[in-house]
Amino acid sequence: MALNESNRGRDSNDTAKEIDHHKHDQLQKQKEGKGHWTPELASDSETAVAADRGEHDHSEEGISKLQEDTAGHAQDKHSSK
Repeated sequence: MALNESNRGRDSNDTAKEIDHHKHDQLQKQKEGKGHWTPELASDSETAVAADRGEHDHSEEGISKLQEDTAGHAQDKHSSK
């Protein structure tokens, strides 16, 4: 699940740990010359621009992850009501 502004209702302690994990991972990959854009650290608008440009992973694994993220988002949204 992405860690952007649409996740404001999540537990801040878990969110902070998840953000730190992704930041550390991204910095490590950049040092190795393997850095790339990560949706976990992107804002909603950055994610929308990437989608408009067709920059998402269209492999079976990428589609499966997108489906899992969408299902998780829907479950979080409906369980909080």
